Amino acid sequence: MKKAVISGIMVVLVILGIGISYMQFQGKALQRKSPSKEEQKSMEENDKRMENLMLPGQEGEIDEKSEAFAKELQEKAGLTVDPKNIASVGSPITSGNYSFTVDSWRASKESPGYALPEGMDFNAYGDFPQVDANGNITNEFTNVIANITVENLSDEPITGDGLWGYLTLQAFDMGEFISEVQYLGEETPRENGHNYFKESFAAGEMKSYPVVFFMPDDILNSQEIYLEIDTSGANPQPSDPEYAVKRFIILN
Repeated sequence: MKKAVISGIMVVLVILGIGISYMQFQGKALQRKSPSKEEQKSMEENDKRMENLMLPGQEGEIDEKSEAFAKELQEKAGLTVDPKNIASVGSPITSGNYSFTVDSWRASKESPGYALPEGMDFNAYGDFPQVDANGNITNEFTNVIANITVENLSDEPITGDGLWGYLTLQAFDMGEFISEVQYLGEETPRENGHNYFKESFAAGEMKSYPVVFFMPDDILNSQEIYLEIDTSGANPQPSDPEYAVKRFIILN
């Protein structure tokens, strides 16, 4: 009888010990998971940034061209986009702390006239434009040069680590082709590398650059093209209203 009682007591003690150890482990785990003040601040800033990105790209009445293009995006590309997030050439559109305006654009096989960043050679890649000694394209591609003005809308300096990488040139049916920014038209090209797309702004500062893309001739000659802007850094799908942060500028 005594042995049975002692055995029962031992079992209870073992269970209590396991329970206490588990609670201590959970407490330590929760302590480890609790964010630091810096991490908390970073999360709050990111939440605020996403809230700003969710604001409409334009205020006021939307023009018929934006309305019509939103319908085309739905029908031809399967994208559900608020017309307030669509602008035309010459009209600014906001995304978070930035405003983007395509002032003008042109398409040409001739050299854009700007020096390439050091180390950039299109002829080294099979699926890129091939160029002659004068920089003119000799194969089935065309340069698209968009003159773009970006403005810092905030009252503080900001740096977009990948600002120019937020932009892509699109058509309704691109297949597997992606038209990203190739380089900026600058008198003195910046250093080519992982910081090439980085851009810093003073409070309220505006910067304008010719931005060079290229597009296969069969796409350029058969479809409407437009600029797509995604400053979220996460490439969310615009078909999901929760992440409708992309902006669109109609080029033709």
